[in-house]
Order: sequence, then C-alpha cells, then structure tokens
Amino acid sequence: MTDWESAFARVGLFAGVLPRAVGSARNAGQGDAPAGIPPAGCGPRAVGETAIDEFFIAVNSVIRDIPALSDVEDAVQRCEAVADDFAAAGTVGMNTEPTAPRILSRRRRVFGTTGFHHIDYRVDAAVPSSVAGVDPYRDGVASVRVLTRGRSGRRWLIWVHGAAQGRADDLYAFRAAHLHKNLGYDVVFPVLPAHGSRRVEQVAYPGFDPLRNVVMTMRAVAEIRSLITWIDTHDPADITIAGTSLGGPIASLVASLDPRVSSVLAVVPMLDMHATLAHHMARGGSKGKALARLMNSDAVRAVSSVIDPLSVEPFAAPGRRMVVAALNDRVTSVTAAQRLYDHWGGHVHWYPGSHVGHAISGDIRRATDAFLADQADVPPVPEVRACEPRRAW
Repeated sequence: MTDWESAFARVGLFAGVLPRAVGSARNAGQGDAPAGIPPAGCGPRAVGETAIDEFFIAVNSVIRDIPALSDVEDAVQRCEAVADDFAAAGTVGMNTEPTAPRILSRRRRVFGTTGFHHIDYRVDAAVPSSVAGVDPYRDGVASVRVLTRGRSGRRWLIWVHGAAQGRADDLYAFRAAHLHKNLGYDVVFPVLPAHGSRRVEQVAYPGFDPLRNVVMTMRAVAEIRSLITWIDTHDPADITIAGTSLGGPIASLVASLDPRVSSVLAVVPMLDMHATLAHHMARGGSKGKALARLMNSDAVRAVSSVIDPLSVEPFAAPGRRMVVAALNDRVTSVTAAQRLYDHWGGHVHWYPGSHVGHAISGDIRRATDAFLADQADVPPVPEVRACEPRRAW
C-alpha cells in the first residue's frame, strides 16, 4: 500500500528548498554568541549554498527506500535487547583492538592522472556474538586505496570519506595527488562498509536499522585500526587521520582508541547519525515523525553511546586537533561541529557556507592544508557581515 501522506511530504520538500535556504541563511547570519558560533555571511552565495544542501536533502528523501514502520520497530526492539550490555561495556569495551590485516590482493590502478594501489584485506573485528547476526560484513574483507612511495620515515594520512562516497573519484574530491606530492604524505583512503566497491544489496549505511548502523561503525573503526598496524610496519614518521561528514566521527573514534594517531581532523562532522536521520525524517508526514521518534528512542541512544566521539578523547595533543564547521550546514549541523570542538579544544575553522558547499571551498582547503603542513597559524574565517534577524523556519 502506498503511503501517500509521506510521499507528498517528501516531494513537498522540493517546494520549500528556496524558502528554507533564505531563512537558514538569515539565521546563520546572526550566529550564536553564547555557544561561541560566529555569524556567517549573508548574500547570494550563502543562500545558494544552503539551497544546494536543501536540494540534496530533498533528493535523498525521494530516492531513499523508507521501510515499513513495523520493520523499524523490530529493529529498535533488537536495540532494547542489548542496550544494557552496550552501555555497561562503553566505547572502549565495545571497540576492542582488531587483528593485523591479512592482505588478500594488491592491484596497481590509475584514476585520471593519479596512480594508486587498490588493496583488499581481511581483518578479524571482535563484534559481540549477540549482534554478529546483523553484521553484513562478517567475512572481514575490506578495501582501501593507497598512495605511497614505499619508504620508511614518511608521514601518513588516513582520510575517511562521507556517506555516498567511497569510489575512486574520492581521489579527486579529497585532492589525493596534492596531499601526496605537495604536502608529502603517503595517503590512505579506506572504503567504508556499504560504500563504493563494498556495497551490498538492501544494505544502507547509515540506514534505518540502528543496531546495524552501530555494528558497521564499530567494524569501520576496527578496519582502520587494523590499517594503522599495517602502516606501522612501514616505520612512519607520524600518522594523521581525517574524516569528512560521516567519516568525521569515525576518524575521531579511531584517534581516541589508537595512541599511534598523532593528529586528527574532522570536516563538517555528522556527530550523531541517528539524531541526524531523525531530524530529516520528521519532515516526512506522520510516518516520518513516527520514524523520528523511534530513532530518538532511549534504546537507540544506549546502543549508539558506544560509537559516540564525545565519550572518549583523542590521544593527539590539543594543538594537533582541528574541527572544520560549516556555519550554514543543513545536512548535519553547525551545532554538531561546535560540540566536537568544545570536547576537543585545539583548532576550529568556521566556514561561512554549507555542508555540500565545503567541497568547493578554497577557504577550507587553505585551512586544512595549513593544519596538515604543521603551520602554527590556521587561517581565520574572513570577517563577515551579520544579517537582519528573522524567525527560524
């Protein structure tokens, strides 16, 4: 049976793209002084970037398969069954140290003008037996793209991609050749579960099964920690980890669980995937609101606590931590980035634009390059003009 109310609500998101963009740009133009969030610029670019975020959200709401409410209720019940055990074990207890990777294949490939190695490897991640059945990657096979000169004493950078990425074009999106040739890093791009070459039919990450989301996040963390063990065999000078959007909290968790990581960078981080999903689903009519309540339930929060970056702290010194926050972020939120910065300390770079817009920002590229190059002064956000007040949409 077609859920016409939710369908109309989802399609109706397109009609509100521009009004929401204008309202959001005006609100971001005021900033939030008590929270330490500066005002963003207000003008055609600010509205345009925000509209891109809103359009991105609307498109995803239409193409995403929405499960039956009963399926999500069953998924939340599975969370209730293990919530106490997860909460008792905590983040460190649930994310145990994985084995060293076993290299299965290593193939030389080229994307555009950038050569790299595509490596498939197997890692044993200690997923609790009580939830092993929801893990679609129980075979332990993972993939990574690597740019390396094959010499000891090199600086290594692990960059964790965001949702709907993980393809070879990440090498372009994250400027792999620049990081490798100009900044002097050997660069590693892990492919997250359910992304790129690791996509599995009817498995979405993040999706509407909270327990599966948590287990796949734990697996992603274990896979990257296993890669660090492999990097360690190359006698690295130091290891930095960076993450964008969905990859932000994963990078944060790795940096907080593995003392071999000396620097950490989170770019427009999605701090709480279930709260983020709930925020967007609440726009989808009565069914969307019901799904949002389930995603915000106590059981979901309990199991999600073991992948919460705010429950642990990076080993890297505060001066080697950096958060990039988009002041007009409509996909995640600037508040998420602010909370991570409050927890970390260190550097923060305020970008006066949107979540999707960060990908084409020269301002962010200069700031992250300065951080990665160990420059003492991270470029500040340009002076901006506050907008006229307007109510929130």
